[in-house]
Amino acid sequence: MQELVDKLKENSILGVEVKANLSISPGTSGTIITKDKKVYGYSLYIFMTPFMEKNNIPLENIYLIKELTDEEYDKILKFIEEEIVNKKYECKLQRDSSSVVFRKVESKLFYYPNCHDINTNENLYDKTIKLIEEVK
Repeated sequence: MQELVDKLKENSILGVEVKANLSISPGTSGTIITKDKKVYGYSLYIFMTPFMEKNNIPLENIYLIKELTDEEYDKILKFIEEEIVNKKYECKLQRDSSSVVFRKVESKLFYYPNCHDINTNENLYDKTIKLIEEVK
């Protein structure tokens, strides 16, 4: 399943990912927005926990959330330009979990782990999640 997530990332324009090591559900989950205007969600957990069993949460899952309209897609491109490309971020070390924003430019993936705007201290992950929730 990781291979499929990697393929989606290769076709992405923007994505978010959370990695949790010492939580109720250790593993990785995220959202990927692809060049073909689709939004995917995924989760890849390390092992089954009682919480996951009780709530019928599978170890691995990839699913299509929605197809974006041209207007929604343009909003995301504008966000990338204004909030990622044209801002400076400081990435802070975090131990037990991390929140990552990533984007693909040509053939290279750029990762922004635990980043905060150096001027406003706003969290890039939180701003990106807010945008994704608006277009979902």
